[in-house]
Amino acid sequence: MMRKAQGAVEYLFIIAAVLIIVAIVIRFLRGSASTAGSTVESGVGAISSELSEQLQSATS
Repeated sequence: MMRKAQGAVEYLFIIAAVLIIVAIVIRFLRGSASTAGSTVESGVGAISSELSEQLQSATS
């Protein structure tokens, strides 16, 4: 009986470790996604302004 209880506790520790790792990965990915989103947003703004300048100079 003691052997089964030890196995169950080890199993719970493994599940807890996996959940902690998953939480860390999710937090890291959220941080990376927000950084990537702001980088893309600034790039789109720069391209948009450059295109509008080129369009204005071409039509003048």
